[in-house]
Amino acid sequence: MVTMRREERVLVVEPNPVISDALLRDAATDMQFVTEVATDGWDAIEKLRTGVYSAIVIDSDLPRRSGFGVLTWLRQENGEEFDNVIVVATDGDSVRRRVNDRLRIVAKVDAVNEVAKLIRERA
Repeated sequence: MVTMRREERVLVVEPNPVISDALLRDAATDMQFVTEVATDGWDAIEKLRTGVYSAIVIDSDLPRRSGFGVLTWLRQENGEEFDNVIVVATDGDSVRRRVNDRLRIVAKVDAVNEVAKLIRERA
């Protein structure tokens, strides 16, 4: 089982370096979280197997293993608990239908500001 409890670490799963750098900068500087980045789905799963994160920010469109694949893996490991997961997606409704209707989803166009706000709420 993946341990998902509140600690001062954030995993950003984002293949776009511009978005991931902005998210990492906000999380590390403004909120003083230790941040890690995964650039594809398989990398994310490896980090989730060994790490403990207070928040997981995941793009729904990832190379190698999609964001849906990672979310499915998380569900298999942890059940329906997605309290510390924030999904960045172009179509939030389809993500909710496929994974969990209680997911916190941020539109890609608003990703950096909205994700920072949601992480601050959890801190």
